[in-house]
Amino acid sequence: MTTTSPTATSTPTTSTHWSVWLGRVLSGLIVAALAFSAVSKLGQSPEVVQGFERFGYPASVIFTIGVVEILCALLYAVPQTAVLGAILVTGYLGGATATHVRVSDPFIAPVIMGIVAWGALFLRDARLRALLPLRRLS
Repeated sequence: MTTTSPTATSTPTTSTHWSVWLGRVLSGLIVAALAFSAVSKLGQSPEVVQGFERFGYPASVIFTIGVVEILCALLYAVPQTAVLGAILVTGYLGGATATHVRVSDPFIAPVIMGIVAWGALFLRDARLRALLPLRRLS
């Protein structure tokens, strides 16, 4: 017969509780950043059009890219579709990274956003934590 001490069982629950909330907050920041970016594309302000022209994209694709971005953000925000959303966000940010690399712009922001998106999902989704367990070095 084995028994567990109360502190052994309460520590993972407490850390899981905080990690889930940290994951939700970080996910909210990612969704907010994507939504802000998508809304600016949907509005097609002159600054956005100039930026897209500098990147070599015609103005005719700005609205479509904004719609794709908002759909990726929505799929990522909904718990039932969050993994699919994270995959699509990663693809979207990969395209953004490639675009910045092509014109010799700094490209660290989309890379960091992708890492944070997956890290946040890892913290808030127990199924993903079970699929990709992190082990402590002892």
